[in-house]
Amino acid sequence: MKAAVVSTFGAPPACADFPDPVAGDGTVEVRMLAAGVHQLVRSVAAGTHYSAGDTLPFVAGVDGIAELDGRRIYTGGCPTPYGTIAERTVVPAGWAVPVPDALPTELAAAVVNPAMSSWMPLVDRGVPPGGTVLVLGATGASGGLAVRIALHHGAGRVIAAGRNPAALEQVADDDRVLPVRLSDDPAATTAALAAVLDGGPDVVLDYLWGPVAGATFEALRSGSLRHGGRPVHYVQIGALAGRTVALDAAILRARRIDVSGSGGGSIDPALLFAELPRLLDAVAAEGLRIPLRVAELGDVERAWTADAPGRLVVTTS
Repeated sequence: MKAAVVSTFGAPPACADFPDPVAGDGTVEVRMLAAGVHQLVRSVAAGTHYSAGDTLPFVAGVDGIAELDGRRIYTGGCPTPYGTIAERTVVPAGWAVPVPDALPTELAAAVVNPAMSSWMPLVDRGVPPGGTVLVLGATGASGGLAVRIALHHGAGRVIAAGRNPAALEQVADDDRVLPVRLSDDPAATTAALAAVLDGGPDVVLDYLWGPVAGATFEALRSGSLRHGGRPVHYVQIGALAGRTVALDAAILRARRIDVSGSGGGSIDPALLFAELPRLLDAVAAEGLRIPLRVAELGDVERAWTADAPGRLVVTTS
């Protein structure tokens, strides 16, 4: 079969022949229709993601839309060395979430993975009715979705923080969304966030980490004697600004801040499978969208490195 094969870490996958998948105990074969090239997919292909192994070659892709028994499903969880950017693959039996008829295949392949990054922690931690959610990195694809998903889950106010002023303006097209411009100067970022937090937030969704997280923790210190009893759930999701952060221990004594991560290894599988149908329904019903571009499997190597906007979706059938 043809697949997007990673033969060297750091190099784009190429469309090449790969051994046909063979379903075994507990797995089924599916025909892939489309798969998204998410940041996770790129990191695994580069060998830099925490889940990346050291076995080469392998097929790129972690999730996608497939056909099983004549119906479209969202699926993933392929055993090594298989992935989803292929004509066919194998997935765990039962790893099959029906895709609503109103949801186009390419959009479903593009949007579910980035949408899960905020949907799952907001369901897991919960948002008080009318509460405040701070999204760090709101101008990215996942962060922009997080703003909409926070409102969907009952937030009364969302603080959307990002660098790109034009993208911030697009994200903040709802009077419940307050845009905050992030700066290269951590002190300026701290001041900008402290000015709008007003005792909150209830939840922080952080796609950036690094110096931005450090500045945010400093902002949470502001007014700590007045607001220290109000819990803050700080969820670390991405590290686009850096993998480490300097944190003054006194901040964690000054505020009730619970710091946790949300990723493939930290999500309860039972909760994930319970929420995926609700997420897909919300994407279809509420028009959750991200910019995307589509390429055929045979063109994956060029499309992988193309300087073009939008989440890359590779059609495989």
